[in-house]
Amino acid sequence: MKTWAIGQNVVWTETEDEVRLYDTTAGEFQTLNQTASAIWRQLVRNGDQGAIVTALAAEFGAQDDNQRHLITSDAERFLRALADAGLVVEQGG
Repeated sequence: MKTWAIGQNVVWTETEDEVRLYDTTAGEFQTLNQTASAIWRQLVRNGDQGAIVTALAAEFGAQDDNQRHLITSDAERFLRALADAGLVVEQGG
């Protein structure tokens, strides 16, 4: 299973409602929505993609395999987008 780490060029802060990322290389801020913020917080706690998905399924109350699959694919897509932007680094796979 993949593991992820925050890129060395990323500074981030969180409030109760959102997470803001600052890419020190590009000089750009990004504010994450509620779902993206939940994924980011799980990434910080444990970079293992399986653990991230398991925690998100519990947090959002996934009731069946279809909901868990949706969470899995959303998390994968978001983490890949962060990696493509250089904000996170894939460490395994």
